[in-house]
Amino acid sequence: MDKFTACREEQRVRAREARKALGDLGWAGIDFGSEITATDFVGYDAYNCNAKVVAVCVGEEVTGSITGGEKGAVVLDKTPFYAEMGGQSADHGVLLFGENRFTVTDVQKDKGGRYLHSGIMTAGTLKTDDTVCASIDVERRKAIMRAHSATHLLQKALKSVLGDHVHQAGSLVEPDRLRFDFSHYSAVTPEQLTEIDVLVQSAILEGYGIDIREMPIEEAKAMGAMALFSEKYGDTVRVVNMGGYSVELCGGTHLDNTAKVGPFRIESEGSVASGIRRIEAITGKLCLSEMELARQRVYNACSILKTKPAELATKLESQIEEIKNLKKSIESFKARETAGEVDRFLFGARIVGGFHVITANVPDADGAKLRQMGDTLRDKAADVVAVLSSVSGDKITFLAVCGKDAVAKGMKAG
Repeated sequence: MDKFTACREEQRVRAREARKALGDLGWAGIDFGSEITATDFVGYDAYNCNAKVVAVCVGEEVTGSITGGEKGAVVLDKTPFYAEMGGQSADHGVLLFGENRFTVTDVQKDKGGRYLHSGIMTAGTLKTDDTVCASIDVERRKAIMRAHSATHLLQKALKSVLGDHVHQAGSLVEPDRLRFDFSHYSAVTPEQLTEIDVLVQSAILEGYGIDIREMPIEEAKAMGAMALFSEKYGDTVRVVNMGGYSVELCGGTHLDNTAKVGPFRIESEGSVASGIRRIEAITGKLCLSEMELARQRVYNACSILKTKPAELATKLESQIEEIKNLKKSIESFKARETAGEVDRFLFGARIVGGFHVITANVPDADGAKLRQMGDTLRDKAADVVAVLSSVSGDKITFLAVCGKDAVAKGMKAG
């Protein structure tokens, strides 16, 4: 498996996991028969439409009906729901038939061009030949469009900053969040990331009109439209033109103006495979929420430190320096305390065979403190033989130490 295929396989795994969460529904293996033709997608121009139910599945069976609480999939003759394709997440929404309600949480397109609306029958019953009002979650669709249009601007910025060798190696477009994998031979520097970010935001602020048209593929190539070299295209292609700044072949849903992307922020950049980098970014309302959260954190920090946002960095530097000085004072105090304890141990030592023999328990001392006390004892009394212990909770620590004269006379701490 090459690196580009690996990135696409990751997207397929995500889709399979989403479907598994709905009850491990095996739609791919269902034989609908030739009488159920491809679904007509009307979602480029409409957020809802009336549609006829042409098939209903529960489990891996074509059942003809689905009732309250059951998980399944519904096939319509036409739909405004975008199926997960090309890295773009599927639409969510509802199918309504009177008081009956089917909640759609995933949409996949099978090899026959049929759109399988997966979800759960939350109220009533739905059956073949019912006419439903298919309605997508408009706010979710708009958030996805913001991220998708931003992805095109990002790809253009990457080529402008890093070079024409940059090619898309995978992507994931979710509500106000995007992930873009691309070919590049080295890490993107912070300066390059800043330049890329500025180019994307400049294109957003320019407010380029987004024109989407179908045309012969040769005409699209003449326009300089970017395409995925790993994809197969027919004679007629769909071209997304953002004011001439970015021109790409794309079957996804988009805004009508780049300004509607709103705020954009790169969150991370890193390697995912040899020669493949990944950028993750956020847009729109999610970006606004993150900005507000960051602002609140700054204000909370200012409140704790009793300072203003403009003076926060200076205040923190002052606090850090004060903490360093306090730590030095504490370490100095601990050293004097240790020296005093060692003197007490030596004063109370017993003379046995010409050695100063010490056994003592040091309450709540860790291994580092015991070692420090042992080193001090050894330095102060060359004939010392000492065993120190400490009990902390359920842990008992022992330290044995011998001065150099004691070692010379055959004593061993081991």
